Amino acid sequence: MILIFRHRLAQGGNGVATMFNMRQLYVFSLVLLLLTGAGCSTTHEYKGTKLDPPIPVPDFELTADSGQPFRMSETNGNIKLVFFGYTFCPDVCPLTLSEVRQALAKLDPAQRERVDVLFISADPERDTPEVLDRYLSNFDPTYIGLTDDFEKIQEVMKPFGASAQKEVVENSTTGYLVSHTARLYLLNPNNEILMLYPFGFPPEDLASDISALLAEGV
Repeated sequence: MILIFRHRLAQGGNGVATMFNMRQLYVFSLVLLLLTGAGCSTTHEYKGTKLDPPIPVPDFELTADSGQPFRMSETNGNIKLVFFGYTFCPDVCPLTLSEVRQALAKLDPAQRERVDVLFISADPERDTPEVLDRYLSNFDPTYIGLTDDFEKIQEVMKPFGASAQKEVVENSTTGYLVSHTARLYLLNPNNEILMLYPFGFPPEDLASDISALLAEGV
């Protein structure tokens, strides 16, 4: 908005009064400009369910798809997307991993570098490091697959409020499926759960939330 002020000086007017009036006009214009600028700023409307306060997640160690020990603290300073699933999952897991891949593809390279994806197996009996590595390479080779004893994974699940349980499938070559929490968890760089996304979230929603968080300097 451009405001044009016209000030007509009366013939023979008081010079001191004129200067005082001009000073008032300047201050008024400056305040109005600041108020107008403030009114133009926008606040991002987060699409994920934002937790306030965020839930802290203690550091943990599991076995990575590389076969080496992995601690969550190795990703300190980055946003983390955490999902509990398994490679034999017929629908929820591949769809979620694909949606995450689409979301991350919408970020610029600098933003993408600030995001790590952790896929934690809910079926470590079948998900060896080698199996996880082959499976995740179909989505994004930068995804970090994690497995270990089921007892250790259950401990990791606790602060997330996640769970997993075997379900025997009769007359099936798979033997069993795993019923597991289908939420995607977004952790801030301080390893706190900041947002939750349900199964079937739009990739553009996740991308816009991540962009906004990085713009805020998380």
